[in-house]
Amino acid sequence: MQHRFTRLNVVNFRTLTDTELPLGPLNVLVGPNAAGKSNVLKAFGFLSDIARQGIGPTLEASDGYPEVAHRGGRRTKSELSIGLEGVWTEHATDAHPDTYDLTLLERRAPGDSDDQHVLSRRERFVQHLGPAAASTIELRRDKFLVDSPLREELPTAPGYLPDRYVSGLQESAGLPATGASFDAVRTIGRHISSVRIFDADVRKARKPSPIGFSGRKLANDARNIGDFLLELKKDSYAWDSLLDDVRYVVRDIEDIEVVPTPGKPDRVTVMLKERGLRGRTQLADASFGTVRLLCLLSLFHDPHPPILTCIEEIDHGLHPHALGLLYERLRDASERSQFLVISHSPVFADYLEPEELVICERDETGASQIPAIRAEKIQAIVEASEGLPLGKLWFSGTLGGDL
Repeated sequence: MQHRFTRLNVVNFRTLTDTELPLGPLNVLVGPNAAGKSNVLKAFGFLSDIARQGIGPTLEASDGYPEVAHRGGRRTKSELSIGLEGVWTEHATDAHPDTYDLTLLERRAPGDSDDQHVLSRRERFVQHLGPAAASTIELRRDKFLVDSPLREELPTAPGYLPDRYVSGLQESAGLPATGASFDAVRTIGRHISSVRIFDADVRKARKPSPIGFSGRKLANDARNIGDFLLELKKDSYAWDSLLDDVRYVVRDIEDIEVVPTPGKPDRVTVMLKERGLRGRTQLADASFGTVRLLCLLSLFHDPHPPILTCIEEIDHGLHPHALGLLYERLRDASERSQFLVISHSPVFADYLEPEELVICERDETGASQIPAIRAEKIQAIVEASEGLPLGKLWFSGTLGGDL
């Protein structure tokens, strides 16, 4: 069974006032600047941070609840929620998914001060333990509720009461150690904490990488690309496939080497062998597009991807002719892990299938409309156009999501 997310539901998080986004293997968000595309990625990042460090530290890092709640209208919305549907237990299906819902409520504290507020949280987990057996776990501000078909799980409820800033997604939440329901909660917690929000920082990727356990996972900003490539070389198929792709897109690159950094034995440097040139070229001297392309292709060849990878502006800095191969590798990678990416390129959108394209818009109230048009309607427009590519239809304004 391949675990996956099937839907994201968001209310009053940044510009996402009422978003219900179906999630397939590959989801590409397109639309004008400030339409709310990045806020979809931030919703996943917000949950991932909560799963790793808790509610309080996550809100503090975001400068408080008012900065993450929708700010449209005269007052900040007092309640926001983010929910996920998906399959992470054996008996869940698309028709009967597992669910996780987080609701945050901020109310003014009793008294004369307008600056004092009280935060409450509610988390609800629903998981399918058998063909007709679902359990529900709820964490509220001062209550812990369990409704389970497994009788042995029910007596654990009165003895557990977490701090209101602790999330059930956290490994340190202290949930009961045994029970299928609690194991399912830990499973979704691990999945959400591992969600990758990838935005390669070319300046950091060009620098030598420290060697260590970090190389087993490509960092969200690709600062450890050298160490990750060392790890990738252990899988000969993945390494050879990566080299073939790089050589196809950047024809002057013949080979990639990862060598010790002179004077720094704990670091490695990525070197490129270029056709017609003596010696090797350090990654620090390669073009912006070459470095970013190497980071993206390395990501797609990761043999151990998380459940979901989000990518900001996948086409940024890349030659249009490279986008076809990029799409093919992204499509291949989406058979092992889900992808949620942002693009501003009609050329890239031309390669997509209707169910992979998500049109994004923003209305006059400041609220994002995502998706602004359903996949079924996109398919109908494509058929009426006699098969015009999606990028051309989007760029012309036929699908919406234009300026």
